[in-house]
Amino acid sequence: MSIAIGLLAGLGFIFIGTQFLTANMKQVAGPRFHRIVSSATGHPLKAILAGIGAGAIIQSTNAVTFIVISLVSAGAATVRSAMPIVTWSYAGSTLRLLLASIDMDSVILAGVGGLGIAYLLGYDREAKYRNLVAAVLGLVLLLYGVQMMVRVCEPLRESESLRAILAFADKFYLWGFIAGTALAAIIQGQTVSVIAVALVTGGVLALDQAILIVVGANLGSGLMTVAQGAGLGGTARQLNLYQLVLKLIGVAVMLPLLMIEHFLHVPLIQAGVVALTGDPGFQVTAVHWMFQIVSAVVASLLSAPLFALIERISPASLQESLAKPEFITSGKNVDMQAAALLVEQEQLRVLRRLPLFLRRFREDPDGIELTEEPAATKASRMVLRDSSLELLVTIQTFLKQQMETPAGPREMDSMLHLWTCNQLLTSLITTLPSLAERMDDLGGQEEVAAFLKRLAESTCALMETVSDELNDWGEESPDMLAVLTADRSSLMRKTRDDFIVRMPGLSVADLRILWGVTHQFEQSVWLLNRFATTFVGVILSPRHSSLS
Repeated sequence: MSIAIGLLAGLGFIFIGTQFLTANMKQVAGPRFHRIVSSATGHPLKAILAGIGAGAIIQSTNAVTFIVISLVSAGAATVRSAMPIVTWSYAGSTLRLLLASIDMDSVILAGVGGLGIAYLLGYDREAKYRNLVAAVLGLVLLLYGVQMMVRVCEPLRESESLRAILAFADKFYLWGFIAGTALAAIIQGQTVSVIAVALVTGGVLALDQAILIVVGANLGSGLMTVAQGAGLGGTARQLNLYQLVLKLIGVAVMLPLLMIEHFLHVPLIQAGVVALTGDPGFQVTAVHWMFQIVSAVVASLLSAPLFALIERISPASLQESLAKPEFITSGKNVDMQAAALLVEQEQLRVLRRLPLFLRRFREDPDGIELTEEPAATKASRMVLRDSSLELLVTIQTFLKQQMETPAGPREMDSMLHLWTCNQLLTSLITTLPSLAERMDDLGGQEEVAAFLKRLAESTCALMETVSDELNDWGEESPDMLAVLTADRSSLMRKTRDDFIVRMPGLSVADLRILWGVTHQFEQSVWLLNRFATTFVGVILSPRHSSLS
């Protein structure tokens, strides 16, 4: 009974320590890690070093992957450029297993002493050091759990029952691999490897089965990652699937070699680690590290076909495609004058989408053609809205980055005008879907329904004409835009009054729809007028004329 309690206590310390360590190291890394990863993408060597460093610091490859996924989703990185970071983060994460393999008495005592001083000086209460202190506490608890399991396992070496069980298990060579896979699908894969280190160091588990448990644990962690990311889609899911592919590569290389060594007695992996060190814990750690390096090297050599395969399995969604900028590049500094022209092109992309929100109300819904962006015509209203808002956020981030660099008054004035245009487009993208939703429920009276349908058609035509005028700029464009986007409030007020006089029996529901639609129409025209006026100011600026 005491042995069982000791084993459970050791496992408890390992689980608690792992949670403390990974959760707090994520906080320690924080936004700084996001910046490092973002700057490393696109540079293979930097990406490899960033991946190893991230795995060593955060000690959670899943956390690294989900941070990278957030960067990909925000447009700060592409899946292809971020793949090396995920690939090599596993090599860095082996540090925890390495620490669990050494003689831990002095490390644990030193850690407890350092933590005591930190708590005495109040570092645990300071925001700057709180997470680091908690992470060190997690590491100490983890190491203490391993040490406890090693000591509890010592009496089991002489157990006849355990010997009989292991002798029976040895008849089925792959039981360790299956057990490791099953355990890692429930708990963190490297935690399973830590437990294997404790058991093999305590003499309870044979080295060959401990190695198989480590290989299986790696596969199980890949399966658990895919399960955790079941709700992801598109490019975000690609990196999630890539983790499983990495593990499958490692298993495809390591498992056959281990089986050849076992059944044909050819000295390969196990013989190599035994020759490398006589310490069982280090031997298991070496195999774990070897698995990560083999996976990383093979995946790096096959990066192009692997990316093509993953992209085929999980292609980018329509919303992701529409939200992706075509001209600007997030995080890349360019000349401010050139940056302004790039932003204009992105904003005109969004502007050309505006008629699509109301195209259902046109007599010819397919009459709106976007030859530069045909995918937008296939998007639902919600997808079109959300993707456009995402794109506008990316544009805003790019503008903010550019405005943080020194510039002359004219360049800064253009950037501020484009910033205002971006805010106005955001309001339009929010208002038009709401206007369309109101028009979906046309009034019960035929005359009201006919009026609202005509208003929807004219609004759609207005958006399309303004978009065409700004895209095909000419000398008469400013006057044309002024006429097109003139204030409609008096006309809408007169229309509402006429309905009340001519149709006094209108229901409250019809009146509410009529008032809501006409007010939102007024708002849309005003926003379009402000956008066109501001955008025209940018086009007519001396800076723009010199570059065009």
